[in-house]
Amino acid sequence: MARDGVTFEQVEAAADALVGEGLAPTIRAVRERLGNTGSPNTIQKHLARWRELCPSAPVPMPNIPDGILSAIAQEIERAAAQARTEIEARLVLVQAEVAELATVGEALEAERETLSALAGELTRERDTLAGKAAEQAQAVERQAREIERERQAAEAARIELVQGQLRSESQAEKLVEQAAEILRLREALEASQRAGQQAGQDAAVLAAKLEASERRAGEIEAREQAAQARAAEAERQGQAAARELADARVMEQACLARLESAARELEALRGKKPDAGERAKAKPREGKARNLDIIEDS
Repeated sequence: MARDGVTFEQVEAAADALVGEGLAPTIRAVRERLGNTGSPNTIQKHLARWRELCPSAPVPMPNIPDGILSAIAQEIERAAAQARTEIEARLVLVQAEVAELATVGEALEAERETLSALAGELTRERDTLAGKAAEQAQAVERQAREIERERQAAEAARIELVQGQLRSESQAEKLVEQAAEILRLREALEASQRAGQQAGQDAAVLAAKLEASERRAGEIEAREQAAQARAAEAERQGQAAARELADARVMEQACLARLESAARELEALRGKKPDAGERAKAKPREGKARNLDIIEDS
């Protein structure tokens, strides 16, 4: 768009130069003479003032000899015709300027409508991203609660496993059940970790969209400052969601480390104690030996 700020003196000098070259001082001609700068509306205003201040070319009065009245009448008619021609030429010039201003006005109106549509699209996209950021934050919070529950369950299983080391051999089946529960917890934690990774990918995609939205908002910052502020707010929300996701991942790693420690303790316990099957086989053999001793005594 053209920049405002040209002065009347600049327009006056350009118009005088064009007239001196035998050219019509139109808006476009004056603007080109000024280096394609200045608003068409401002140039037209200065041109109108210049025309008001510029006196019409004086009609030279011929030296008419006394007694030739008919020649005087003819000369007056010629001067009037010249004045009419000059006025008509000026009228044509003004009409051309009006048409040019109408064209410029239509172009400005089309640009305004385009910018308005772009602002509406950016607003809708900003609202969509804000909604996705809120959903992502809720998902991260749910993941964090689920990980905390799994961590507490794993901790309870580890405590139960340590207590089982002090119990009798009859609790071996319960230890097996605890091992199965620990395996289930591990699978649940792996599923939770995969969900956390997916949430991280979604957060990265959301951050990329927010960055693209911020760049587009920067291009029309002068026309849509409010949209830019809201887009920045959506970006801050996305960063907060990313930080919460990072905290959730740290909790996942801690929980997984504790679960692995519990699994190692279970393996160590299995290596120290005989399983239930071997104890069951040993008891009948002891009974048979007692029976043989009784028969021999009798």
